[in-house]
Amino acid sequence: MNLKDKLRRLGPDIQRPLPNARKGLEREIHACVDGEEASNDSGKYFHSITAYPSDYLHGSMPLNRFEDAHAGILGLVAKDNALHGKDPRRAVFIDTETTGLAGGAGTVPFLIGLGFFSDDGFRVEQFFMRDFHEERAILQAVAEKMIQAEFIVSYNGKAYDLNILESRYTLSRMRNRALDLPHLDLLFTARRLWRRRLQDCSLANIERRILEFYREGDVPGALIPQIYFDYVRLRDAQRLTAVFRHNRWDVVTLAAIAGIAARIYSRPVEQLNDPLDLMSLGRNFWNMGLLTEAAACFRSALDYAMDPTDRMEVLEQFGFVLKRKGDWASAVKVWECMLDSSRHTTLPYEELAKYYEHRMRNIEKAAEIVLRALDRIRLFEEIRPGVNCSADRRDLEYRLSRLRRKQGSG
Repeated sequence: MNLKDKLRRLGPDIQRPLPNARKGLEREIHACVDGEEASNDSGKYFHSITAYPSDYLHGSMPLNRFEDAHAGILGLVAKDNALHGKDPRRAVFIDTETTGLAGGAGTVPFLIGLGFFSDDGFRVEQFFMRDFHEERAILQAVAEKMIQAEFIVSYNGKAYDLNILESRYTLSRMRNRALDLPHLDLLFTARRLWRRRLQDCSLANIERRILEFYREGDVPGALIPQIYFDYVRLRDAQRLTAVFRHNRWDVVTLAAIAGIAARIYSRPVEQLNDPLDLMSLGRNFWNMGLLTEAAACFRSALDYAMDPTDRMEVLEQFGFVLKRKGDWASAVKVWECMLDSSRHTTLPYEELAKYYEHRMRNIEKAAEIVLRALDRIRLFEEIRPGVNCSADRRDLEYRLSRLRRKQGSG
C-alpha cells in the first residue's frame, strides 16, 4: 500500500488543505519594498537596489571619504599588508540578515546586502530569498556580483557573516571565489581606534558616537529572524520593510566608518581631538613599527588635559618610541617630565640611569639618579604603608652596587 492509499484510509479530513492562514494578509515583498523579481540558473529571488548620491551624508560623514582615500592607507586601516595598494573604489561592503544569531550550519542568510561605489555615488544591492528554495539563487547572484571586487569590507564579518556564507556555499555545493579576497573587518579597526574611550564598539554605538547617525524606527536585530519566519508563514511582507532598511543602514554605515578610519590614518593629528583616541592610534602605529607616526600621536595627546594615570601611560609609551627612534634628547625630556609626577613609578629613573651610564658614560650621574629613585621608594612606602616595593628596591640596589663597582674600578 502506497502513501496515497494510506492517507485515503484515514479519511477525507486528513487530505483537506489546512485553513489558509495567509488569506487576507498577503502583502508580497514587491508591494512593500522597491525591487523586482530576478532569476538566474539556480532559480528566482527578489532583488532591490538603492542608490545614494556622491555627496550623501550618513550622519556627519560623507560616503565618498573612503572612495577618495589613497590606496596605500588601506593596509594600515586593516593592519594587513594584503590590503596595501587596493583601490577603495573596488571594495564590496557586505552585511547579512540571517535566520538565527548564534550561527552554525542551520543558520541561513535570507537577506544579503552588498554595497559598491559607482560612477554617480554609492549603490546598495539587496538579495532576498522569499522562501528557502530560493537560497541557491541568491547565493549564485551574490557570487556573480562580488566577483568585480578587489576586497571585502564588513563589521565582524570574519567571525560571523563570511563564516555563514562559506558554510551555505559548501552545503549548496557552490563556490564564491570572492570570499577569499582580502578582508577589512572594521570591528577590529574600531576597537583599535575607539575602544579605550568608548568601551562599547558595537556598530550601533559607533554610529551614534563617531558618525552622529541615529536610527529612527529601526528594528532590533534580535527580532529579525522571527520577522522573516512570520513572512514565510503568512506571506505578509509589511514588517520586512524595516528589515530591508536596517540592512541598508548597516551597509551604508560600513562605507562611512571606512571613510573616517582612512582619513584618521592619513592625517591623525588633524582628525583626532581626544587624547584617548590619540593614545590608541599611537600605540597601534608603534605596534606596526611606524615610530614617527606613533610619536606624533603621543606628542599631540599630551596637549590635552587627561587623567594622571593616562598621562603617565602616554609619557611612558612616548619615551619608549623616542628611545627606539634614537631621539635621545627628546626621550630624556620625557623621562624627566615623568619624574615630576605624583604617580609612583621607577621607570623614568631606570631609563635615565641607563642613558647616563651607557650613552653618556657618566657613571656618577647614573648613580645619583638611582639614589633618587631609592629615596622616592622610601618616601612612597612611608605615605602608603601597605604598599610593597621590595622588587623595585632590589633591582635598584643591584644597579647601584654595579655602578659603584664601576666607579671604584675607574
